[in-house]
Amino acid sequence: LVVYHGAAQTVGIRFNGLAIPQDATILSAYVQFTVDEASDGGTTLNIWGEAADDAGTFVAISGNISSRPRTTASAVWLPPAWQAVGEAGVDQQTVDIGAVIQEIVSRSAWSSGTSLALIIAGSGDRVAESFNGDQAAAPRLHIVFS
Repeated sequence: LVVYHGAAQTVGIRFNGLAIPQDATILSAYVQFTVDEASDGGTTLNIWGEAADDAGTFVAISGNISSRPRTTASAVWLPPAWQAVGEAGVDQQTVDIGAVIQEIVSRSAWSSGTSLALIIAGSGDRVAESFNGDQAAAPRLHIVFS
């Protein structure tokens, strides 16, 4: 997760094989990050979901993430300073993104076992581990539903 690292970026995170039935009631949701680089500047991050029934894989072409359709629901996260590499505590958890997840699983063609993607843009930066960098410390999506 880096929104500004020399230039503005739009970041995508894809979660596969989610066992959430269509029209489940999302009670809460957040993403847990692990710090890859300490940073403390002011940061404002906007989080949307990809408005898709089964989010496709990301490919390395310009606009692949930023041009994807976004959910109407979004969340604004003002993460505090990330002090130490390897931290993965409450300061590295997003705000509740339950409304974003709800909009996706309420889509008419969503089904359990498919993938969803989050799209993050904003200002400032927080540098987190990625699946490609360290699978054990990759972002984790936590969802409580009924």
